[in-house]
Amino acid sequence: MEERFETKREEFRYLATQQKQRPELFAQKTFVEDAETLGEFGIFIPGKETCGKGLLKLWFDDFIVEERGKRGVSSVTGAAPLLGVEGQTIYATLIKCGVSTIEAVEDISKKLGIRVEDVSYAGIKDKDALTSQEISLRRTTLSATESLHSPHFFLRDVRTGSGVVEKGSLTGNRFTIFVRIEPEFVEEQKAEQFLQKLKAVQQFGFYNFYYLQRFGTPRLRNFYWARLILMGKYEEAVRDIFAFEGERELPFFKDIRRQMGKEFGHFDEILHLIEPLPLMFRHEHRLASYLSQHPGDYVGALQAIPEQITLWMYALSSILFNQYISNCLMRDEEPPERIPLFLSRDKEAYAPYRDMLEGLQLYPPPFVNLRPFPQVLLKHREASTKERADIHKAELTPEGVALEFDLGKGQYATTFLSHLFNLVVGVVPESFSKAQVDTKALLGEPSLTEVREQFADVMRAKEEHILETFSPEA
Repeated sequence: MEERFETKREEFRYLATQQKQRPELFAQKTFVEDAETLGEFGIFIPGKETCGKGLLKLWFDDFIVEERGKRGVSSVTGAAPLLGVEGQTIYATLIKCGVSTIEAVEDISKKLGIRVEDVSYAGIKDKDALTSQEISLRRTTLSATESLHSPHFFLRDVRTGSGVVEKGSLTGNRFTIFVRIEPEFVEEQKAEQFLQKLKAVQQFGFYNFYYLQRFGTPRLRNFYWARLILMGKYEEAVRDIFAFEGERELPFFKDIRRQMGKEFGHFDEILHLIEPLPLMFRHEHRLASYLSQHPGDYVGALQAIPEQITLWMYALSSILFNQYISNCLMRDEEPPERIPLFLSRDKEAYAPYRDMLEGLQLYPPPFVNLRPFPQVLLKHREASTKERADIHKAELTPEGVALEFDLGKGQYATTFLSHLFNLVVGVVPESFSKAQVDTKALLGEPSLTEVREQFADVMRAKEEHILETFSPEA
């Protein structure tokens, strides 16, 4: 991971140089995820037009995620350590900031000289957040584990035991979140509407939409590529992956995509264009590298990014799921408690989506075009159309709303919060407070002071890494 961080630093040094030379290409915008925006992704939330604006994740510790497992809640603020027992496994609480669980695990395994597979965890936690979760390690020692350190993570409650942390074994997550608001939130009586919505969500639950991160930020386009692949239009999909200019991308990245579109077919030239940004354009790099050696083999190029193909197909399934729920709500009908997801050979699974699929020229689903991608599993799955949040605490201040709530496994905080706020992303408007807030202390819990000291080198406001927010991610 250290090599990855150094590459990332080199990318940002390059971007900083480009920004000095061409500042107009780094003009940034603010986006509000209101009813109209969400409607493009099949999301219709009744009463959305009365929601006030809310800003998430200005600071990493505005968004705290603590895993709930068999042993209880893994706290970021230092709950009493659990007693260890004899065994060959090392257990610990991983507390991290500004990196994903996968990145942290890669770094831990490298520092300890063990395989990535020797580090086990139940679920992946947010990158742009302060998070805690239980992990287990094999083929290492207690002393080596206790000495681990990184600017982005530390381990606490290190102890021995037997077995391992099993993937999917978590029961859910506890969220402690500070949602920043504008002064108008109170002045225009949005506060009272918010409290009414909060009470309604507590009582009746919220609709389990797949939120925008499912569709590949910042371009929000991956479901479209899935459709093209499913139609067998592999070359068209690859061309669009290179060239589509997402509204939320910086003009600098749009300019690169425009050039890649012009150079499509000349893949050595495309590789030259993206050479200074190997992480930000990592998927495009794989595609272009393959096509420079195998011209015209667009199926083979797509096979070079198998994990992305799977995610894109899930995104297509997700937008259909969203639209099904919304169609029910727009007819003033409650959707069924559970509905099947689209990716199944079972006709009963995709039949509910027939009208939508016909509009997309995908009925009956041409699954034959997924044969080159066997990692995309076609099997019967179902999802709940409505979920509940267990809300513990709420505190409304002039600067923002502090919330503590639990969600079950597979539920997303942004989906829950979208029923309460029109979420704001991108450049932070001047009307929002930018002061760092100790949300834990605000809610009467142990302060974040100590954990903040651990992350003093990386704890920063969103404005300080805005280029990353707007960077491309296929």
